[in-house]
Amino acid sequence: MTRSHNERCPDCKKSVRNLLAARFGIVEVNWDLGLPCTMEDYKNTSQGAVLATIYDALKKHRGFDHFVRSKKLPRVDFFIPDRSLIFEFDESQHFTKPRDITLSHYPEYREFGFSLRRWRTLCQQLHKRDNDPPFRDEQRAWYDTLRDFAPILSGLGRTVRLYSRDAVWCSLNPNNESDLHAFEQFIPRKV
Repeated sequence: MTRSHNERCPDCKKSVRNLLAARFGIVEVNWDLGLPCTMEDYKNTSQGAVLATIYDALKKHRGFDHFVRSKKLPRVDFFIPDRSLIFEFDESQHFTKPRDITLSHYPEYREFGFSLRRWRTLCQQLHKRDNDPPFRDEQRAWYDTLRDFAPILSGLGRTVRLYSRDAVWCSLNPNNESDLHAFEQFIPRKV
């Protein structure tokens, strides 16, 4: 019996790791950036005003005030130490109304490692919801925002985002030049 492929394929994330290793070298999986995640921690930083605007917009969306339940930002999917790059592998549950709200407040003058327009479009098209706990969408959107701003806050390269449904990632072989080239098409040229 053949299983149909879906975005939660465990081999896809392993393949992304192997493709990143073939492209960049050492890859740290589930890397701890060591960053805090409460708004209070960022008030007096260079991005404090932008983050406060985003945080307040999330609070106003459905009235949840206490969606940050951790003192430390959860780990990132992949980190490339030689290039100081963060890679996040976004499944559909990341494309929610709260995530669209956060992205709408990102500064237009700043470049990120993914297309803000495309991510917003995916949020609007997919319009996913995860209400367990009830504030989960706001929480995930805030943590994703902090991961996006982590390079600015801590002097790293960029946060690059890959969408799980953009490819059957597990079908790409890191030892095949053609597959590696196909994978590289999903990475912004400026990283």
